[in-house]
Amino acid sequence: ALVDCKFAWSRIAAPRTLQSSVHISHSSFFQRTTVQLASATVSMHMYAAALLASAAALAPSTRLTPTRRSRIYTAVAEPETTEKAVEPPKCPLNAEAQLLAARDAVLRASKDGVTRQQLRTLLRRDGELVPPDETWTGGIMQLYGACRPLARDLLRKIGEARDDKPSLREQRLDVSGVDGESLLVAEGESARNDASLFIQPSSEVQKTIENVCAAAGPRLVLTLNPQFRDVDDTLDFLAKKTGLLGSIGGFLGGKAAFTNSMDSLGFEETFSLQEFVVTGTQVRIFKAYPFGWRIFALSDRDDEPAISLGSSGADRPDYNVIAEVLEANKISPKIFRDVGRGKALVQGVIDVTYEDIVAGR
Repeated sequence: ALVDCKFAWSRIAAPRTLQSSVHISHSSFFQRTTVQLASATVSMHMYAAALLASAAALAPSTRLTPTRRSRIYTAVAEPETTEKAVEPPKCPLNAEAQLLAARDAVLRASKDGVTRQQLRTLLRRDGELVPPDETWTGGIMQLYGACRPLARDLLRKIGEARDDKPSLREQRLDVSGVDGESLLVAEGESARNDASLFIQPSSEVQKTIENVCAAAGPRLVLTLNPQFRDVDDTLDFLAKKTGLLGSIGGFLGGKAAFTNSMDSLGFEETFSLQEFVVTGTQVRIFKAYPFGWRIFALSDRDDEPAISLGSSGADRPDYNVIAEVLEANKISPKIFRDVGRGKALVQGVIDVTYEDIVAGR
């Protein structure tokens, strides 16, 4: 349920019922927002933020997941400069590399005028990056605990890249306290650098997101790991219908109404790093603005980067096509490779790419 929290509303804007008699001029989210009502002048602030919910795995949960090992290789994104052409970033293998890659994607998109951005990330657990899936026995609140520090670090890194030192504030949005949703706001030293981030938002906070975006103006609003799958299921199919079927689908959990609202607000997916298992091999699909989707397999060696399996452009990679890529290159499941049954999955062994499979269909 939507929370009408005093802390949040003191930082956003006047309620819509007052807008006919209230003039709001935004020079900042917080202390720079001035509200004029008749002869009285009231100082108001803005509060916003976004954090996503689980990045769903494409593979069924029953698939065997290879044992994880600590990786020595560090693929760290370097700060970008205007003196060199921007190249697609390497697939992040650790938390620091993911943080910097996400920061750079957000900054590139923001520079191009994209101020409403959605991000999906892996989360750190026991020193490794893992997908936010059903293996987290603590559920959504355990995911929230792992997401929150990532969100705070991301806003700080964005501020630092803008030569700013933002102060952070957070407001929980879930009434029950068990839904793992909150708002983070970074108030910059300069008003234009204010940014908001929703942590694991669901359709329950749709109205809050709309209000925050309306008050934010040209300032940055992010959502991190929203609580809906980015692939459709039966309920989503129904929710897209008009009339009774659409109403039933939406009521039972279809995400169409929520995603339609996000689309209308201008949200664009600027960063996504997801992982799942394909025929016994750990695969990561990666998208970082302005580049399209790319597919990687984790190397059997801990001291080298992920192995490129190709790219799928603007379309999310298809699980079945990835499986065909591994089969075409005679890549056995990792449990067999670990005992010497099958060639090692290392740099230089991929001859048939994702694009080759698609072109041959």
